[in-house]
This record gives sequence, C-alpha cells and structure tokens, in this order.
Amino acid sequence: MASEARFVRLAKRASAVSPARQALAVRDEVRIKKLDQAEQVVFGEVYAPGFPDSQGDFMTPDEVKKMAYNFLRKGNTSNIDVNHSQTPSGSYVVESFIARPDDALFIPGSWVIGVKVPDDVWASVKSGDLNGFSLDGMGQRAEAVFEIEMPELLKGETDDVEGHRHEFTVKFDDEGRFLGGRTSYARDGHFHKIDRGTVTETVNGHNHRFSFVEGVLGAQVQH
Repeated sequence: MASEARFVRLAKRASAVSPARQALAVRDEVRIKKLDQAEQVVFGEVYAPGFPDSQGDFMTPDEVKKMAYNFLRKGNTSNIDVNHSQTPSGSYVVESFIARPDDALFIPGSWVIGVKVPDDVWASVKSGDLNGFSLDGMGQRAEAVFEIEMPELLKGETDDVEGHRHEFTVKFDDEGRFLGGRTSYARDGHFHKIDRGTVTETVNGHNHRFSFVEGVLGAQVQH
C-alpha cells in the first residue's frame, strides 16, 4: 500500500484493546520507546514495514521510506496533534530516520521520529496518558494476502526506569486474546504485573514501558 502521511499524532493506546489486537495495528498506534527527559523529546516508530495495521494494510520498506521522506519534504514537521484533534499541538519533529537492520531499539526498516513536546503535552507523556504515535494519511491499496499466527507466549525487555529494566512475559489464548503477564524480579525484589499492552502496573512509584510487536515479528520469521 502506497501512503502519504498528513498528520502524526500523540495518542493513548486504549487498555481495553488487547495486545493481540494491537499487534495488528502497528501503523495506527506504535508505542513511545524512548524519552529524553532533559529535552522533552519522545521517540517511536510511526510505521513498521511488512506488518498489517488495523485495516489489514501494510507497506513495503521502500514505501515506508518514501512516505517518511515526503513528510519532511512537504514541511509537515509541525503537524503533530493529540488524540485525533487534527490541530497542531505545539509539538514538532526534531529527528526522523529509517531504522537500520542492526538497530537494537527500533524495528528495522521502520520510520522513526523524535518529537519535541511542550510542557502540557509532556505531562501527559510522562503519566502514560499519551504513550504512542498514530499516523493519519491517505493511501492506495493493492490486494495481498498476509497471515499471522500469535504465539502463546511473548517475551522481551522493558525500558530502563530508575536504573533498571525487567524481562517481561505476556500470554495469549488460542484465539489470540491477551491473558495477562508480568515482569521478572528486580534486585530489590519487586516486579510488575501487566494488564495492558504498553505499560506495566505501577510499583514503588514507577512503571515501565514495553513492546511485544518485535516478538510477534520474530515469531512470524521463525514460522
């Protein structure tokens, strides 16, 4: 599917939507993966290639790259809204790149942006009320078949908060519905339950962000 990005929005990934459903919505809402506290900049993928979104569409790596380049060429760097308002929020793109094959943080071939946000939006990012990017654009569809099989268990690693990370495990039933999960123990003995798809529960005054999309991608490669 060829597509043109008009707006990128900061959005809340609803906890009522299961991670299995969110795994089929990589384009619609991709979690924020990195925060620069000093600069108030958030980083995340806007679109990952070769993986279906909530409409069943997907893009090739070349199409993703073309969309990313055109977004900058047309000067749309201030077209960052909040929760589908289509009104610029005062946020703007300060970094944009295509993730390399050896990227340790972002999905290879995906379009990644760094967005600087004003104080009011930053407060919502830190609280987890805004925890993902969503793309608003137009596209041209071409018919294709894409099959995906959700594994029973997905494992990965959370982000770093207060000097530590956790390994996490989430579980799905035979129909791909999310059954819950938890993290490993930290050195002080605490762990976090996982009841939704992007953020752990709060323990000891903090929570962790995580992503299971890479695990789904890896499971498809293994199959």
